[in-house]
Amino acid sequence: MIKFNVFPNGKKRCVTFSYDDGCDNDARLVALLNKYGMKGTFHLNGINYRGYSDEQLQEVGKIYEGHEVSCHTYSHCYPTLMPVQSVIREIMDDRFVLEKIAGYPMKGMSYPAGSCSDAVAQTLRDCGMYYGRTTKSTRDFLMPRNFMLWHPTCHHNDAPELAEKYMERIDSFVTWPLFYIWGHSIEFRTEEQWQTFEGVLKRLAETDKIWYATNAQIVRYVQAQHSLEISADETVAYNPSAISVWVEKDGKNIIEIPAGQTVKL
Repeated sequence: MIKFNVFPNGKKRCVTFSYDDGCDNDARLVALLNKYGMKGTFHLNGINYRGYSDEQLQEVGKIYEGHEVSCHTYSHCYPTLMPVQSVIREIMDDRFVLEKIAGYPMKGMSYPAGSCSDAVAQTLRDCGMYYGRTTKSTRDFLMPRNFMLWHPTCHHNDAPELAEKYMERIDSFVTWPLFYIWGHSIEFRTEEQWQTFEGVLKRLAETDKIWYATNAQIVRYVQAQHSLEISADETVAYNPSAISVWVEKDGKNIIEIPAGQTVKL
């Protein structure tokens, strides 16, 4: 039996961070994530960069190098209170700006104030996106059922408690445990709050069993896994994607299937 319960290099744990609004504290937050080898996704509003030259936008992009820049609507609107054409404009105008900042296509978004619905998620998909993050904390470590309505594990205020729970059970999970932390860097207003958050990062960095990834990296990997073409007897697999994926065979063997290759399982 083949299972898609492994991340890159056979790891079975994943941690990601997601921060909204492009606050001034983002640079310090990025530096902390880098210190502990973590990856974050930063959801920005294009309106904050009105009048910026292409060179200035590129300078903004340098703040987030090694992490992901993602949409948050152009003017931090509330999509559920708008007609569909306005939502499309908000998303596409945000893309136009952020793609100059990042230098790559935007493929995801966080919903401002969690303003989302099935209809808004479909509009997001129609605009070329493949994930949308809500503000509804699950307090669990499960993979999302729907990446277009992706509920995080918790806000960073609750991260110390849940990080401890996560690490204490690091070897006992049966399903894919994804720890997804979200927030706004502007919420770090005191040195004590920064130190508490750094303690979370330090705790999560205590093992080599975790894949630290951006939101888009996770979605791309899962999509690539599910694009595998597997023989009826599950002895051969072809990977048509551009990235390597790993699978578990018969509950014991972890097998890499490189990009564009056919592998005997």
